[in-house]
Amino acid sequence: MTLRWRDISTIRRSNTSLPSRLTRGHMRVYQDRQIIDALMQFAEHAGATRVARLAPESVCVEDKLAEFCRDPKCPYWGQSMSCPPCVSGPAGFRKLLQSSRHVIVFRIEIESASLHGEDRPEVMRLLHEITAAIELEAKRLGFPEAVGFAGGSCKASFCADQPYCEVIAGDGHCRYPDQARTSMSGYGVNVGELIKSAGWSNHLFPENTTDDHGQLAWVAGLVLLR
Repeated sequence: MTLRWRDISTIRRSNTSLPSRLTRGHMRVYQDRQIIDALMQFAEHAGATRVARLAPESVCVEDKLAEFCRDPKCPYWGQSMSCPPCVSGPAGFRKLLQSSRHVIVFRIEIESASLHGEDRPEVMRLLHEITAAIELEAKRLGFPEAVGFAGGSCKASFCADQPYCEVIAGDGHCRYPDQARTSMSGYGVNVGELIKSAGWSNHLFPENTTDDHGQLAWVAGLVLLR
């Protein structure tokens, strides 16, 4: 499924439930497989172009990647709860990986002109929304501590017209708690290696990904199943 700008405003999430109720007698591995299959279908219905399951140990985390948020300083440094220095960084992410059983990784393929043009905030907002939807569905299906990570600052995609982040400088409550998620960048996740582990091309403009509307690019998100 390839998304174009006109598709973004029309995507509607549809819940996918398990085909039958799982009983206590099933082994955890069977339970997990059923839930993961349902989550992958859910992600596709939510708007993901590609979805894969990874083992937690296959996720590469590098301290130096998180440091790029500070030097050279990102304009959104300290502007939201989803970005450094307000997140636990690589060390915190490694702890989350240790307590995770599986990782769902997905990406959205979209027109390059939309991703790198004035529509970028809306594209990234869609990424956050899909990530959050998968996380919430994972919690509903049996992973109560599931946590999702998107890309880009939530300040740019959700609260660009607001003077400050409510979590940091307001009453402590996010304006979009069921949609905005933290960015992988601040945790040092090597997205290129993540995509390779999923078996996909990690080039920003994958080979043979063009259509009648031009070259395609991609953005990615992940959900830790805990």
